Amino acid sequence: MLKRKQTDAEPAAESRIHAEGPPRLVLRFALYAAIGFALAAVAVLLLVRHFATEQAERTATLRAQSVASSVLAERVLVTDFTEAIDEERRAELAEIFRRFVLNIDGTLIAELVARDGTIVYSSRPNRAGTTTERVGAVQQALNGAIVSVVTNVETAAARSSEPGSKQAPATVTKSLTTYAPIPFIDQNDAAILVMFQDYKPINDAARAAFLPVAGVFEVALLLMCVGLIPALRRVTKRMQNQIAEIERRAYFDDLTGLPNRTLFHHSIEAALDEAEDRSGRIAVLMMDLDRFKEINDTLGHHLGDVLLEELATRVARVLREGDTLARLGGDEFALLLADAHEAEALETVAKIQEQLLHPFVLGELPISVEASVGIAIAPEHGRDYATLLQHADVAMYVAKGTGAGSSIYDPEKDTNDARQLALVGELRRAIERDELTLCYQPKVSLETRTISGVEALVRWNHPEQGLLMPDVFIPLAERTGLIRPLGRYVLERAIEQCAQWREANLDLHVAVNLTMPDLLDLDLPLYVDELLQRHNVPASTLELEITEGTISADPVRVFQVVTGLGEMGVRLAIDDFGTGYSSLAYLKNLPVDALKIDKSFVMNMENDSSDATIVRSTIDLGRNLGLEIVAEGVESDAAWEALRAFGCTYAQGYFISKPIPVAELEELMTNGPWATRPLHARCHEEIASLEREIVSA
Repeated sequence: MLKRKQTDAEPAAESRIHAEGPPRLVLRFALYAAIGFALAAVAVLLLVRHFATEQAERTATLRAQSVASSVLAERVLVTDFTEAIDEERRAELAEIFRRFVLNIDGTLIAELVARDGTIVYSSRPNRAGTTTERVGAVQQALNGAIVSVVTNVETAAARSSEPGSKQAPATVTKSLTTYAPIPFIDQNDAAILVMFQDYKPINDAARAAFLPVAGVFEVALLLMCVGLIPALRRVTKRMQNQIAEIERRAYFDDLTGLPNRTLFHHSIEAALDEAEDRSGRIAVLMMDLDRFKEINDTLGHHLGDVLLEELATRVARVLREGDTLARLGGDEFALLLADAHEAEALETVAKIQEQLLHPFVLGELPISVEASVGIAIAPEHGRDYATLLQHADVAMYVAKGTGAGSSIYDPEKDTNDARQLALVGELRRAIERDELTLCYQPKVSLETRTISGVEALVRWNHPEQGLLMPDVFIPLAERTGLIRPLGRYVLERAIEQCAQWREANLDLHVAVNLTMPDLLDLDLPLYVDELLQRHNVPASTLELEITEGTISADPVRVFQVVTGLGEMGVRLAIDDFGTGYSSLAYLKNLPVDALKIDKSFVMNMENDSSDATIVRSTIDLGRNLGLEIVAEGVESDAAWEALRAFGCTYAQGYFISKPIPVAELEELMTNGPWATRPLHARCHEEIASLEREIVSA
């Protein structure tokens, strides 16, 4: 990560990324899995236990059925149920039950029940002669079913039934009570055996069958859980990596590894809180590369990304401990300088500009890069993230517009208000609805004192704000991408007007300023050619003006576009000549037809000999190269005479005329002091000149 030190907001993000414990989702899965396994285990074990219990109860029931059908059916008499049982017979029954029923392990009580539910014999003497509590079970047994129910019985007293024996204290015991029919030859004489069997042996038998199964199941479950541990670890590690990647993408830029807009927001908020606590200041810097789009378009996005990575590395070198560098998107970077005033911010900017003095090597090509930096200081320029970033952005655009390299936020230069936003939408509609207008500033020949050409300048007659000059809406168009459609609008309207003048027999060429997007558009020559053919205007009638600054943006592409225009016959003029650099190289390589001397030299040459020397030298240079020379800013007769003496070709300025609408221009051309010649007169002169050349040859 290319920054010097974490801010207070960053450790929180990185602590989450490098958390040691498993993610909550994995913990939740493990917990839910454990609960699920436990519930499944309980359910399975309950089923196993229930099955084992049923098996034990079925065994006890079958035992009672066997006793009733095989033992008692042969030894119990029908009269035992139809007549009163005497003592002798009672003793016989007691012996039978003792030998064949009560001796069965777990048997607590045994009884004989008649069809009407009367207990005719019981191993508990006090029960004989009473009616059984479960008449329904008796009826089911009489119908051939064997009924078993779990009940609680008093056993100790009942078992001590011999005469003279001491009664033991009664105890309550859980038992399995079985109602089994005793078959006789005549089914109408059937009776019921009721056996109360101790439930403990049944429980023991069920447990004996249950415990091995439960043990095996628990071991299998334990092995399953142990086997899941490595899988859970892998899942945990994978999810930690995924979470780390998600959070990295959420807080850091993929290309440079710098904090992104979100993390930079947190960093500023934390720095503001800290600065407020100790009454300190912080500086927020917005940095944007100049003409980065042209680099991307020319060299490709891959090399553009390489440039951004190298830029981030260079800028990080100059940061102080505790400062933060972030990439907000594209070629837009932001810096947070903790505990910094204007002096520290400007010092940092100077160090950054120094780093940019060394060219960037992209694809073996050395590329010089410049950046514009805007500075906002808290709390003077804002007390929250949004305000500081907006004001730093405003300052950055001021720096870009003035070419100063850096600028500190100035409220008086802040035009980013709601009115300006509305103006952008209105400008777009004005272009689409043909609501703009062109004014024209004449260019007069110093030799013939006639208007030979005009420069087209756009104006906007706003329905509410009145006439707006270009310095009001051109910067808006440049910032919002409307500059290209605006440039196309001016070019087409100027060519249309030129066609109308030719139809009116007026000899004029029209100059139009090209913007940077125009010069970087490889389709511009085709577009211009289509316009000229559509309006039947010769290419030599159109003059396109470019500045040295636009040429330096992308010399290779500009040369390709300008060469295409020159091959069509379109005239090319370099505007504001002398204010840029590498001018001689441009004059050598580009198909230039004219130079326009910047008005800053022309307006001061009467009072400044250096400016006069520059003007004279530029005129001499242009004439020696066979170029026409246009002097801008001519505002006095003395300047006119001086330029005429220097050999300048054309003059343009308020001494002649300010930019004026078409109607005023036509009046000036026909009746003014600079009246132009009709087109047919020029044609006659050219024909006469050709005839003279033929005769002399």
